[in-house]
Amino acid sequence: MSKIAVLGMGAMGSRMAKALIEAGHQLHVYNLIPSACEPLVAMGAVAFDTPKLAADGVDFAIAMVWDDAASARVWLDPEIGALQSLPAGAVALECATLTVEHIARLVSAAESFGVEFVSAPMSGSLPEAENKTLIFTAGAKSEIFGKVEPILLAMGQKINYAGGVLDGISLKLVINSKLAVEYAAMAEMVAFLAAAGKDAKRYLDIAASTAPFSARGVREARYMLDGNETVRVKISQLVKDSANHIEQCKTYGVQCPMAEAANAVFRKACDEGYGELDAVALARIYQTQFVHQQAA
Repeated sequence: MSKIAVLGMGAMGSRMAKALIEAGHQLHVYNLIPSACEPLVAMGAVAFDTPKLAADGVDFAIAMVWDDAASARVWLDPEIGALQSLPAGAVALECATLTVEHIARLVSAAESFGVEFVSAPMSGSLPEAENKTLIFTAGAKSEIFGKVEPILLAMGQKINYAGGVLDGISLKLVINSKLAVEYAAMAEMVAFLAAAGKDAKRYLDIAASTAPFSARGVREARYMLDGNETVRVKISQLVKDSANHIEQCKTYGVQCPMAEAANAVFRKACDEGYGELDAVALARIYQTQFVHQQAA
């Protein structure tokens, strides 16, 4: 078993840490708000005040934080950053969906410290993290991929090896941008069925049996119909991830009108104060707007 630091005890990071403890690994944990570490400490983890202290002497360090700025603080901060205290030859894994440019900076910094770096963002939300069925899209040197494979499989059910370190995050941005389009499309459908007075659940069952409908899209549409807005994927997250994909498209001169349209929809919802809600709330927002338009 390995000694592992998990940096970031948010909804996903805490569940990933729990899975690693259950797999028998020795865990160091860190979170900006220390109280979030308490449930993991109760399971046997050791909490530290800084990422630097948490990463000292471990075999692997895993970060799961919100954005580039939070990741830079965890890894690169000259006073508390984790990279400087990792032993030479240790492996740093970034599991958040960030920008390609930021991952490139982390790779360069890791090399300067003699540390191997892996980009391993995951697909899935809280149910998948709870059930250890996350799917990782990993970018790593081939020889390092073999080292991290059992660590990732303790938290998920599958690892897709994308290629080089930057390939992992680049492909994950494509995946999440497609997810934003999926949510927007299903929200439009659900809002239409409600406005038209259709038997929405029966219609969705019929649609779900046809080729164009993905299992994930159908699942989210059912949440929309049931009013299940438990936070799994925030609206603000889809704004962030689709915007990052749009930027990487621009780098190659590729037009991405579908991604831009979905980003605009979720950005508008954020601007109206819905950013912390789960993305399925978009269907309700559409329906509310329809009712207001009809009343006007």
